Amino acid sequence: MQTLTVEITDDNALQMLEDMQQKHFIKIVAHQTSTSLVFPGEPLTNEEFKGWAEKREKGESMTLKKAKDQWAKKEKQLLAQER
Repeated sequence: MQTLTVEITDDNALQMLEDMQQKHFIKIVAHQTSTSLVFPGEPLTNEEFKGWAEKREKGESMTLKKAKDQWAKKEKQLLAQER
């Protein structure tokens, strides 16, 4: 499954997508409620992103093992939520 966000600028295009949904080729999601690590929360502005990066550069570091352990724990939590 692949998820993408598109902006529909033409009513005919929207009708074509709705036809594809009727045939079960796609599913139209009106509001994204994903807990994906790729797209959590609201988009950042360029200034917010720069501030986030600066804060992380000045912040504490951790070992690769600790980071992998934390990601593994988070993955288990997300998979449990999906069930």
